[in-house]
Amino acid sequence: MAIVQFTRFKSDKPEEMIKTAKQAKAIFEKHGAEFLRLSRFHTGAWAGEWLVTTRYSSWEVYGKVQEAVAKDEAFAKLWAHTTTFAQLTGRNVAVGVDI
Repeated sequence: MAIVQFTRFKSDKPEEMIKTAKQAKAIFEKHGAEFLRLSRFHTGAWAGEWLVTTRYSSWEVYGKVQEAVAKDEAFAKLWAHTTTFAQLTGRNVAVGVDI
């Protein structure tokens, strides 16, 4: 059962979003996330917003990664920088259903 976290941001700085997402990808994957991906909505209510998607193999791994990222100094600096050009607009967690 995969755990997927979706985090939405508003930002008019595409170069900064991409640069920052690449750095976040290295941090999250180092701590055990299966992947971190960046997308941009082109239609619908969230058009223009950015979506960061991270995936974890289980709740246990999700918890370990969240704990490790919370203690990671490089991520703390990256998050502080991100808040200077992007606004967090939403976060959701979805749990995969094995069928």
